[in-house]
This record gives sequence, C-alpha cells and structure tokens, in this order.
Amino acid sequence: MSVILAQMAAPPKENADQNFDYMFKLLIIGNSSVGKTSFLFRYADDSFTSAFVSTVGIDFKVKTVYKNDKRIKLQIW
Repeated sequence: MSVILAQMAAPPKENADQNFDYMFKLLIIGNSSVGKTSFLFRYADDSFTSAFVSTVGIDFKVKTVYKNDKRIKLQIW
C-alpha cells in the first residue's frame, strides 16, 4: 500500500469562509485486499469492520486535523 501526496493548496484569499487553512489531497494505492479501505475508515472515522467487501470504484473521506494552530483539511482517496 502506498500513499501519494497529490496536491497541497491554501484556500483562495477571496473565499474567507473556508473552514481550513491548508488542504492536502492524498491518494492511497495498492494491490487488492491489502487494507486501503480499512485504513481509510479507521483513520477518518476511527471505525473498523471486518466485513468489508472489495471496493469497486473510488471511495474517499475528508478529515480535518489541527497542527500549530492551523486547520488542515485532508481529502483521502
């Protein structure tokens, strides 16, 4: 399983109502049945189920973390 940093962006200045200071888009890639979806759900929702069926298509989650008084939005695909 690999995690690829796809993009980092600060919110546009004219959009002051954004609820984050930075945004990272992460792409998780790997072979079938290695735990990509389980990792995604465990990290984003702090949940786990052993009854996952193979994911068909694309699944993603959004999580906001805080570091040095900055809100960082993670889009994990």
